[in-house]
Amino acid sequence: MPSGPYMKISFRIIWFTILATCFSPSVQVFADGTTDSWIRVNQIGYTPNGVKIAILASKHAISNDLNFEVVDAKTGKVVYQRNIGRNYGEYGPFKSSFRLNFSFFKHNGIFYLQAGTAVSPRFSISNNIFKGSADFVLRYLRQQRSGFNPFLKDSCHTKDGYIIYGPVPSSTHIDVAGGWHDATDYLQYATTSANA
Repeated sequence: MPSGPYMKISFRIIWFTILATCFSPSVQVFADGTTDSWIRVNQIGYTPNGVKIAILASKHAISNDLNFEVVDAKTGKVVYQRNIGRNYGEYGPFKSSFRLNFSFFKHNGIFYLQAGTAVSPRFSISNNIFKGSADFVLRYLRQQRSGFNPFLKDSCHTKDGYIIYGPVPSSTHIDVAGGWHDATDYLQYATTSANA
C-alpha cells in the first residue's frame, strides 16, 4: 500500500476522478467539437401562442436534471430556461430522448435551443411563419421532379425502364419517368400525388 507522498498523489487522482464523474456534462463533446446529442426543431417555426415542442436525442444516457435554454440568435442571451423533463427512453440509435416544451415562451424573434453542448438550428417565432410555405414546398417538388424537370428545364430518367418477364420480350423499353427523386420511385397514382 502506498504511503507518504504517493498516498497523497493516489488520493488526489481518486478524488479528481470522482469529481469529474459527478460533474461531467450531461451531453458529451468529442475532441473534434462534435457531439453525440442533437436538438430537432420545427424548421418552419412556431407561432407565439402555439405549442412549441423540440426533440433532444442522445446516443448516451442523459440525466433529466439537465436544463435547456432558448437563446436569442441576435444577442446570444438566454431568454428562457426550463428543465428537459421526462426521459422517453431509447429510440432508434438513441439511448435518451426528450420532448423540450417551451410553449410558455411567447416572444417573436429568431432563436435557437441549447441543452448542454447540443444546439438546435435557428428557428423563427412569429405569426407569419406560414407565409410562403406553400411556395417553398412547390419549389422543392419542382426541383426534385423526375422526367421533365421544370426547374432545370431538362429531362432525366428517359431511357432507364425495361420490362423483365413480361408479355413482351425482356429488355423492352418502357417509359417510367415521373414522380419525385426524393422517394426513389416513379409513382404517379392519384393518392400519392394528392398527398404530395
